[in-house]
Amino acid sequence: MRFAPRHASALLAAVLLAAAGAAAPCAAAATELRVATWNVENLFDAVVNQPKCALTGEPEDAEWCPQSWRRWTDERYRTKLKNLAWAIDRMKPDVLVVQEVESRDVVQALADRIKADHGWTFDYIAHRESSDPRGIDVAILSRYPIKRVDYKSRIGRRGLLVAEIEVDGTTVVVLANHWKSQLGDAETNIAARTVEAQDAREEIVRRLDRDPDATVVSCGDYNEDMDGPSITEGLKPANDRITALASALAPARDVRPYNLVGDIPKEERGSFFYARRKIWNTFDGIHVAPRMLLPPDRPGPAWRVGKPSETVTFHPAEMRGGRDGRPIAFRRARTYEPGTDGDTVEESNYYTEGYSDHFPVFTTLHRAPIASGGGKAPR
Repeated sequence: MRFAPRHASALLAAVLLAAAGAAAPCAAAATELRVATWNVENLFDAVVNQPKCALTGEPEDAEWCPQSWRRWTDERYRTKLKNLAWAIDRMKPDVLVVQEVESRDVVQALADRIKADHGWTFDYIAHRESSDPRGIDVAILSRYPIKRVDYKSRIGRRGLLVAEIEVDGTTVVVLANHWKSQLGDAETNIAARTVEAQDAREEIVRRLDRDPDATVVSCGDYNEDMDGPSITEGLKPANDRITALASALAPARDVRPYNLVGDIPKEERGSFFYARRKIWNTFDGIHVAPRMLLPPDRPGPAWRVGKPSETVTFHPAEMRGGRDGRPIAFRRARTYEPGTDGDTVEESNYYTEGYSDHFPVFTTLHRAPIASGGGKAPR
């Protein structure tokens, strides 16, 4: 895994200025922006407080309490927050897109835990309640002001969350996705994901049609490999830089957003391990507008993609388990033990206290010295 610490040069400069007795300068404009996406797998508190699901008639979070089969407790919830906070601080993203969160309250609790334990702050949150029957939503945490939030809902789905983030005079548009899972009929699922992919593409095209140099980043858990049918047909991306760049100057309707996972070596791309088939999947991705691939000395978006090595599937040793290095999830392990009478079998209450069943993916963008129109997003 390739990983570089951040902000070291800025800290060194501040130390040298102080040592020289120089007056502290005004805060410099950001030159790097780290964007991450992570399916944090069922981040629920232990209080049943969600509305009833139309399909089951039960509260959406009914299974996330001490009395349910999950044996979910406040102590376990807080341990999971601690573990997630540790990993997020290791990445140090400026913008973090998360999937599978119960509510804004748990997102705020996560931000509070990161700040309390590590000092890394997210002062701004975008979130909308979805109609997903599992009660899971998407959210965006940001260290920079979120100026506008749009949300496209779909019945029974997590919806498409879009945030305009103001970064030192520029606007970065971030799309948060979490598409239909692979559970159930394959053809039905592909059709559902294709519609969600089309929603994301329409939003990207709309933004680029009004401002061809807009900085647009689409992140999420697509529940499909990077070359899967829904992504290919609905989002119409490019998985290599040459193909994406070829569409950079085309009309917005013909652009090919670039999946930055294509920059990661194939043996490191996997973010989800399907244990039954023992295969790695590239479900999690970050797509960017193709003009963001232009060299920094060319007119274009305010923010540009960095070197291929700056996009990473984040999987330090602490987050890997088993002989295959799969993500260590935070979940109940349903094992069985002999009963006290020697004849019956009782279910155990053992938990693996990891992180998530997905690895996060992040990339580092760079502010271009030459930009057209400051990268302002249209209204």
